[in-house]
Amino acid sequence: MKRALGAILCAGTLAACGGPTASTAAGAPAADAQAEISADPTPTDSPTPTPSPSPTESKNCRVAVSKPSLASDGKVHAAGSRAGCVTKATFRVRLWRDQPGRDRVTKSGSQKIVNGRITLTVPCGNGFFYAAVSDYLGHSVRSKTVSLSCPKPPKPSGGSSASAGSSEGSTGGSSSGSDGSSSAESSSTGGTTIEQQVLSLTNAERAKAGCRPLKANAKLRAAAYGHSADMSAQNYFQHDSKDGRTFADRIKAAGYSYSAAAENIAEGYPTAAAVVDGWMNSPGHRANILNCTYTDIGVGYVKAGGPYWTQDFGKPM
Repeated sequence: MKRALGAILCAGTLAACGGPTASTAAGAPAADAQAEISADPTPTDSPTPTPSPSPTESKNCRVAVSKPSLASDGKVHAAGSRAGCVTKATFRVRLWRDQPGRDRVTKSGSQKIVNGRITLTVPCGNGFFYAAVSDYLGHSVRSKTVSLSCPKPPKPSGGSSASAGSSEGSTGGSSSGSDGSSSAESSSTGGTTIEQQVLSLTNAERAKAGCRPLKANAKLRAAAYGHSADMSAQNYFQHDSKDGRTFADRIKAAGYSYSAAAENIAEGYPTAAAVVDGWMNSPGHRANILNCTYTDIGVGYVKAGGPYWTQDFGKPM
């Protein structure tokens, strides 16, 4: 699948991480799967006998199924529906993994209904999937097989801080990103609306851990936005820029003098809530967010080719 459909993370401190990203495990743990209406852990059981459909029902009763898809919550969703029917029947939705040999049922959900909808939700798993529905009255349908690719796992590094001096300089912020947005469109420190959402969600997580809220800093924002824009323009995903600069170099160049600094980056997450959730579910990124040492933050978001997200954290000298 196209990379834009995936999502990857990277956490960095003054020892930036690097190297190839590990692949996500292919299997989707069926034990965590849930159906919104009901879930049957033994999908091979025989259904409850149902009466034969009337001629009128045979003409009007329909079942439908959607292709499995990867939702913004990072899980695989599949749904089936039954409509135009007058006879109650056991309606079942199954999510299948297409694999060599015999295909495997990843999850099955059923309910005895006249008309209605069942949605299955399972943890993400890389591979080929399809969904199938049946009401055991002669109505059945199968979706097309689709290939799904999960968010790539993070590649964090341990947190650290160091003394580093730099002279006060320009806050930058005049360059235009490849997504058509520019730093000039943002407030003096908080960034664009979506960047402010990331800050708000980040501070909400810090509050749960007893940390003081981070303050938006224009210089850190310039460094963060510049890196997201550069990754978008040059089609790469690393803490180190193509010209060899580290995140510490970029923060210094923006004029921010720090005693401690760190960086989180991500690619492919569609919303502020999704990317913060992704960071919070990765130990390295979570450690950066919940490090009470940091007092300032800059967030940079560029949509084109990603989206690309950067958080630069700092404690001033």
